[in-house]
Amino acid sequence: MDFQNNSRFKTLLSLGKTISIIGWVIVGFAGLTIFSSLTSCVSNDSFAKAIGLLSFPIGLLTGAFGYLFVAMGQMISCFVSMEDNTHRTVELLNELKSQLPNFNTK
Repeated sequence: MDFQNNSRFKTLLSLGKTISIIGWVIVGFAGLTIFSSLTSCVSNDSFAKAIGLLSFPIGLLTGAFGYLFVAMGQMISCFVSMEDNTHRTVELLNELKSQLPNFNTK
């Protein structure tokens, strides 16, 4: 079932997807930073090596930050999906309860 089309929280799902996309863009830039720092460490220029050694940990930290954004966006989508499943289960139980009038709930 596609929760985005049936969800009562379409704005929240869109926010989760947007945050996740922003996170992946950050991870992509971090990957480019790490790659460029590694390639500059191979050069013969001492200034380029220094910049490369400095930008490598910055790229790693930026990548970790981006993955946190991705996880946050996916957590929002997960919680909305759980709410949709719970809401549908309650609807089905109420329907079953109305069809079985002698159904005893304690």
